[in-house]
Amino acid sequence: MLNDLQQRKLAHLFTLLDVDDDGTVDKMDYTASADRLVNAFGFAPGSTESRRVRERYARLWDEVTLPMDADGDERVELKEFTAGFYRFVTQPGTGYHTHIAPVADAFYDLMDTDGDGRITRIEYLRMAESAFRLSEANAAVAFERLDLDGNGSLSRQELHVANEQFFRSPDPESRGNWLFGPLPALG
Repeated sequence: MLNDLQQRKLAHLFTLLDVDDDGTVDKMDYTASADRLVNAFGFAPGSTESRRVRERYARLWDEVTLPMDADGDERVELKEFTAGFYRFVTQPGTGYHTHIAPVADAFYDLMDTDGDGRITRIEYLRMAESAFRLSEANAAVAFERLDLDGNGSLSRQELHVANEQFFRSPDPESRGNWLFGPLPALG
């Protein structure tokens, strides 16, 4: 069972993924997120980077999110989304490594525009603002929280730790809770 924090994190992510703000997540939302991301980094629609991000988003939709659709309408509501992430990702096992890690790797490769193996603050902010509609201020706070060694950049390992903590950790002190910016206050 997910604790309150885990439910809040998934509700927050759901809101960020619901690009058209219609209260559901569907394949169009994933496609729009992928398109915004590759456009923000200036990649041509047919480029290798663009295809890779779109393929990872499509795989995430097909293999993780669509199977969450309990009523078969190809639209996932928050309740279905939360239950599905609990079933596919949050539980111990390989769910994170099978479904989320490949998308995180595609994000990492796309963000690392200078190819130096590090994600700078500017690169992270560009991703967070375009793919997840975070404000610059919220993206900056998230970056600071995720920079575990305080060196001003993020490594692939730091991003994987943050991703896994966001999706799996019930601990309110986990830095990964900040992956998608600050969580909204309880209603």
